Amino acid sequence: MGLLDKASDVGSNSAKKPAAIAIPVAKAIPKAKPVAKAVAKAKPVAKAATAKEPKAKRVRVASEGLPADFEIATPNARRIAGLTNFVVNLGPIFGFLFSVAILDAFTTIFAIVALAALTLNLVVVPIMSGRTLGNFVSRTKNITSAGSKPNFLHALFVNSTGILALMGIVFLMIFAGSMFSATGSEQIWASVWSVLGITFIILYFVNSSIKKGSESNQGLYDSLFGAFLVKHVPAEGEVSTGFIGKLESMATYGDRFTQRQEEKSAKKASKVVSDVKKAKKVVPDEKDDSSDKESESSEDKKVKKDKKQTK
Repeated sequence: MGLLDKASDVGSNSAKKPAAIAIPVAKAIPKAKPVAKAVAKAKPVAKAATAKEPKAKRVRVASEGLPADFEIATPNARRIAGLTNFVVNLGPIFGFLFSVAILDAFTTIFAIVALAALTLNLVVVPIMSGRTLGNFVSRTKNITSAGSKPNFLHALFVNSTGILALMGIVFLMIFAGSMFSATGSEQIWASVWSVLGITFIILYFVNSSIKKGSESNQGLYDSLFGAFLVKHVPAEGEVSTGFIGKLESMATYGDRFTQRQEEKSAKKASKVVSDVKKAKKVVPDEKDDSSDKESESSEDKKVKKDKKQTK
């Protein structure tokens, strides 16, 4: 019996050992938990990605088109505005140059007048009303895509393009020769002024070419500031008084010029219509004359044939 008990004890011990070995294997299963934690940590990343989507929706591209309540200025109004600004801005400058080169007198007076005209039309009036003297005469104004007046710098750049081009020509006339003949610092300054003059001239032609290629007649600075030249229609109950009211009254000169241009164009159109009608009347008469000549020639041929036959 003792041997049997020992054998049973040995068998029981041998059966218990595999169970003890299997325990570490069972403990290795929880090691997969970090994977689940990594998956759980990845979830906030997805939430952050979804949280950024509303920010992308908030980025809205502003409309760069013309507002529906406004109408682009006509070519005639543009000509009136350009001519008026040209006279106001460059007229006193030409007077100053004439006084310096020809009269050799009154240079100070002309210089003050030229500076006052430029300051008034390029700085003071645009800041007060967002328009220039040319805009008042032509009943036009500059607006942005939001319907508000642009920064006064827009009027400064747009109306000084011709002045800067003129200054560029003067710079080249004065300093272009010294750029190649002078030496040292004089050559450097001559090169700087010459390059500046070339830049002013190039900007003038770039502005003109962009304006010609634009459907809304926007130039270089109009595109930069997002501005459009439109017809000025006062709102209901809008009354201008004081200095601005006097400027508004200048529009009568533009209206007279527009009326004269319309009358001239109407006369030209009527002349064209009358010429076309006369041409239509003359063409059938010429055809009739040619037919008469052909009939006469055919009759002559018949008479000649008859004479030959009788002979």
